[in-house]
Amino acid sequence: MKLRSVALMAFLPLFCLAQISQIEVASLVEKGVKTQKVVFDCSSSDKKFIASRLWLIDMSIKEYVANMIPYNVVLTIHSGCTDIVSKNIAADDQMMKNIHKKLENISKYENVSVEACQIAVDNFGIDHGELHPFITLIPNSITRVISLQNDGYAFIPFNK
Repeated sequence: MKLRSVALMAFLPLFCLAQISQIEVASLVEKGVKTQKVVFDCSSSDKKFIASRLWLIDMSIKEYVANMIPYNVVLTIHSGCTDIVSKNIAADDQMMKNIHKKLENISKYENVSVEACQIAVDNFGIDHGELHPFITLIPNSITRVISLQNDGYAFIPFNK
């Protein structure tokens, strides 16, 4: 019986982390825990590099969640990165399928916005109806990044 109690007590913190609410996050903010604000700016056309950066975004968000650190994450997509926003890909393109899965996973977190530059989308000839449902179309990614930086967001470029 003692062993069972010790085991349950060891797992208690894990169960508690799963129950974090917006009220608890607001309480952390009131206690002076700063909201971590970051804009990841993807302009790379290197799909392997993009996939690796999306994985790092996912790991970063998981770290914030595990440590109960409030966060706001924006991923802006433009230039060579633009084609990842389209649902229309070749059936045998495993890299794009992987990227789409990573994008969808990231989009499911709270306080995350995945945004595509309308200028780039239009220049690439991507129909707005082809966009993944979790993509927000913004008029201009450059002015968006400027605004976010002026609001205190850290700027992390993906431009390999």
